[in-house]
Amino acid sequence: MSFLSKLIAVVLGITLVGGLVLVAYLAYMTINPPAPPPPKIEFTSVEVGDIVTVSVTTRGDRVTRAELWAGDQMLAREVNPNPALSNPWAVAWQWKPPAPGVYPLAARAYDAADRYGAASLFGVVIPPKQKLLFASNRDGGHALYEIQTDTRATGLWQAPRSQNRQPALSPNKTVAFVSNQNNAWQLVTRALDNPTLTVLTPNLNAVQRPTFSPDGKKIAFEITDANGATNLVLGDADGKNQHPLTDTDAYDGQASFNPAGDHLAFTQRQGNVSDIYTIALDGGQLTRLTSETSQEAQPAWSPDGNRIAFVSNRSGIAQIWVMNADGSNPRQLTNIPAGAEQPKWSPDGNWLAFVAYTGAGEGNDRRELYLLYAPTGAVNEDQRGIIRLTQNDKDDTEPAWVYP
Repeated sequence: MSFLSKLIAVVLGITLVGGLVLVAYLAYMTINPPAPPPPKIEFTSVEVGDIVTVSVTTRGDRVTRAELWAGDQMLAREVNPNPALSNPWAVAWQWKPPAPGVYPLAARAYDAADRYGAASLFGVVIPPKQKLLFASNRDGGHALYEIQTDTRATGLWQAPRSQNRQPALSPNKTVAFVSNQNNAWQLVTRALDNPTLTVLTPNLNAVQRPTFSPDGKKIAFEITDANGATNLVLGDADGKNQHPLTDTDAYDGQASFNPAGDHLAFTQRQGNVSDIYTIALDGGQLTRLTSETSQEAQPAWSPDGNRIAFVSNRSGIAQIWVMNADGSNPRQLTNIPAGAEQPKWSPDGNWLAFVAYTGAGEGNDRRELYLLYAPTGAVNEDQRGIIRLTQNDKDDTEPAWVYP
């Protein structure tokens, strides 16, 4: 047999074997077709209220059921009545959250072989049913407004005689704020449900940032003298027995009581250096909590006394941070592109109200109200959550919680 004949025989043999292998493979695949990919599912909408409505869409061959999960708890299940024809398949669930907080949701779509595809949401924030007072220039000069944190319903609370700002509330429903009376910033109080005003500082003209002691019996505020120095003053809640707590030629202000009512956290600014201190009301002993080259300000002592929220630009722009009450273990809580400030703890210590800039950066006089869920156990970012309360082209600022 010639070489050419041998080559042809080899090629024919290989072709025959290859054909037989292909036929066998096709026969096998006909009897044992490959499994289709698992179903796909995606969240299409989430509507938050007393009842949360979650909508998803599934895609895939013969989706038999879909499930909604929060962590390791299944919240809802829907069985597909017609798996052969439903592709895509839209599902909507309604779920009542057991309490305010942050709920990481996951949805699953199953096929007949019980394989599933999943989709996750970082966290759905369920706000508390509480109320805030805040200052806004939405109707001209800054006036005081109230907002319901769960519905965002907003209304005018104290109309401006000139301007009213910086509300602070006591547990006995007394509200203190500063009011521009005849071109002088005075400290005034009124009951939450009674518009009658009482002026606590008739002989002073540059009062700012009042704060009540936890028992409502004392009030601290800051006053700026003719030389531009700002210091802290403490007095009774009715305006009596006022006396200075600090005496510097710089700035001591932005005070916040500890739960025991025997210390204040405050900001001290000397030139370009701003740090947070505490002062004992009995004896005046100072303790420095921060010593960064960055700006640290606006401390807010938590209701349990263990943490202090504050504002720092140590990460490049002002953000909300929290540290232990002794100044240790500082942790950044927000990462708002244009900056955040003015943290205020809710009475239960689970939420921080704050304001964030919505324009090009800090100081653009355009701020909105936000809530941050940050209970003691929320160490990781996925355990916290932020929601925006206001959205307009005005300046919403200086939030204060109304005691329930």
